[in-house]
Amino acid sequence: MPNTLTRRLLWPLAILLPVLLIMLLRPLHAAELFYLGQKIPDIHKPWNSADYQQLLEALEKVDGSQVNALPRRSGEFTGPIYQRMVSEENFRPQLNIYAPLELRQNEAREALFRLKELMRLYFDFRAAQQPYAAEALGLMTYSLRQQVVLFTLTTEFWMTLSHSEQRNPVRLQGLQETKAAAAMLTSSALDYLGLTQQFGREELVLYSAELAKQLPELFVHLGGGVREQLLERIAQLADRHAYEEVRRSMADLLPVLSGLQRDMQATLAQAAGQPGKAASELDLSLPAPGSSAQ
Repeated sequence: MPNTLTRRLLWPLAILLPVLLIMLLRPLHAAELFYLGQKIPDIHKPWNSADYQQLLEALEKVDGSQVNALPRRSGEFTGPIYQRMVSEENFRPQLNIYAPLELRQNEAREALFRLKELMRLYFDFRAAQQPYAAEALGLMTYSLRQQVVLFTLTTEFWMTLSHSEQRNPVRLQGLQETKAAAAMLTSSALDYLGLTQQFGREELVLYSAELAKQLPELFVHLGGGVREQLLERIAQLADRHAYEEVRRSMADLLPVLSGLQRDMQATLAQAAGQPGKAASELDLSLPAPGSSAQ
């Protein structure tokens, strides 16, 4: 009888043991990870644009079948997924100087596009209050950082081109579109600070602090007119925003951006008085029809 009982107790264990071993060993031999039945990228390594696309497709299916099920910024189980989504490590391959510059530039552009698609998934402006307020705003500040990386790579790539290639209408059009997209993204980022009905105070206070850290790097890449408008809007937020903490973050940011603006204007003025140097910011106007630019 004891032997029979022992065999009965060990029989389920004999079945479960291989399953347990597979679960324990799986992360060592495979990078497959599933979230609510949908395969997502490995969260233990930096993500590229293809990984973001895989995540986007998975989360679209999850969001279409389950309410309030997207990964949370500080969720006990979903937090690591979201933290990988906005991890600074994801930029490392794009900034790897040993990889071809044009490929890294294209990768940064593709990653930014998919981040914008993820933001659309997390934002729901039909709702009276945002269901994923902290996550959506976190994706916005991360997208601004990705925009900075794209600008950095675009500038580096531009400097490798010959003068005639820099005047190529296709090249100029691409640079114009990059600057226009950055201006729109920056404007939208400030718009969210005014949505005090849809976002909670705590989320907006954190967002304003993160925004203040990101904007100086992006500010220097924007056109002169856009920078002036940005300074005006930040001054208004520093003076009139409903929350004191947000006003303080914008007030701290304003002199930083104003200093950058003065430095850039002084550099342009100095260049205007020296022969052979550009007297204005980079001319992004397309060559006139019939010009020699190819």
